[in-house]
Amino acid sequence: MSRNILIMMATVTLLLLIGIWFFRGPLTVLYIDQNETPIGLMLNGFIVLLFLLGMARTASLLWRYRFEEISIRNFIDSILDEQHNRESNIEIDPESIIAKRYMAMAHSHARHVTPNHAALSQILLANESVKGSLPRYINSILILTGVFGTIVSLSIALMGTSSLLEAANGDAEGINLVIHGMSTALSTTATAIVCYMVFGYFYLRMSLSRTRIISAVEQLTTEYLMPRFKVKTENFTAEVTSLVESLRIVAQQMITAQATQSDNEAAIRKAIGDHGGRMDTLAGQLDQLQKTMIKGFRLNADE
Repeated sequence: MSRNILIMMATVTLLLLIGIWFFRGPLTVLYIDQNETPIGLMLNGFIVLLFLLGMARTASLLWRYRFEEISIRNFIDSILDEQHNRESNIEIDPESIIAKRYMAMAHSHARHVTPNHAALSQILLANESVKGSLPRYINSILILTGVFGTIVSLSIALMGTSSLLEAANGDAEGINLVIHGMSTALSTTATAIVCYMVFGYFYLRMSLSRTRIISAVEQLTTEYLMPRFKVKTENFTAEVTSLVESLRIVAQQMITAQATQSDNEAAIRKAIGDHGGRMDTLAGQLDQLQKTMIKGFRLNADE
């Protein structure tokens, strides 16, 4: 689309140049021969300068939009190749709008944050609006320059009329000023109207091309990028819940193991105590047995 607009712009420019060359005689009389002052040339030159500046900026934006359209087509082709498991060797300009959108969403996803589609859209609209501010400004004031030129030219004509009224026998200079003023009013008005019509058309086509590109980017974001980079909070919550439940079970098992260990320690202490008591009883019995044996063998003690 942008390529066709650029071709049309070049064609219209060529036709304007051919028309100027073909009607160079009447245009020379209107713009140059009837000028008593340089005001007419200055006003018309200013209008043409604004027109050329706006056309140059519009052409540069259309040239950029042409590459944006190519990047969008390449991006769609790469997505189709990925869906059909085909190897893709398509390159996308990293400075294109769709590439920057992809990188911004990938960066948010890497931080486990769902990309804010509305915020990204507003940023894109603001950036593109800033880039198109000069053509929009020229489109707004271009027709007003013709009005300003007409007012200035009529003022010159009124000065010539005043000079005629003051001279009783007619004043050639006053007549020339009147003719110059009316001629300048006609030339500035015609120049502003022609420039405004041509520039306004291409400015409108440029705006439509920009809107089409932004719409394509937002559609691709909605259909392909958001499902890919959206953080699934439901699964994340389920995983966290499962992890908490596992930790609770492990903690319960640790508490149970600790209680079992305490019971075992108590049983061991009791067994040690019982064993100590039995050893004391056994020691007493052995001592009693020793005494009994000594008494029993006393007769042999002297021997």
